[in-house]
Amino acid sequence: MDTILLPLLQSAGAVALAVVAFSLAFTWTALTPSLDRMRTERGRLLGYLALGAVLLLAAATIYLVPGLLMRDTVGLALAFPLAAVWLIAAAALLVTGLVHTGAARAVSSSFAVVSVAGVAAGIVSALCAQHGLADRVTPTGAFLLVIGGIAAVVVWSGREGDQGAPASTGSGLLPRQRRETHTTP
Repeated sequence: MDTILLPLLQSAGAVALAVVAFSLAFTWTALTPSLDRMRTERGRLLGYLALGAVLLLAAATIYLVPGLLMRDTVGLALAFPLAAVWLIAAAALLVTGLVHTGAARAVSSSFAVVSVAGVAAGIVSALCAQHGLADRVTPTGAFLLVIGGIAAVVVWSGREGDQGAPASTGSGLLPRQRRETHTTP
């Protein structure tokens, strides 16, 4: 009985962390208005850095939990339901990313990619554990996700600059500047 209870409790803890991480992935945008109301730039910077660190920890949790849950002897039986839940959450995060713009779109899409990659790495890691092979998938996948996350931020920041550019007015001035220079006496 004791040999079954301990892995069950460990799995419940991992699932609880994953639920918190997914809920943070869906609701982190509700934290930004309170960060924007901070009085100093330093406070806002520290607040956003802390939010970024928490989001990074949540992404790591989402990536690692499937591998942890599928490594035990019952792990392959859990592979299909766990993969289904993770893929449903990834689809919901993709829809959330399509609805939002800016940073919320990039973060939601990144969480969806992390979720899918976590399930894939978890299944491969469980298969490696079942057959006694060394698990090199999880660290490699984490490295590739970090590189992909950096690339997503670079692409997102370049896209934001293009969307924020004013339409061409012909004179090179912004519409408000043109109005101010052509006032009649």
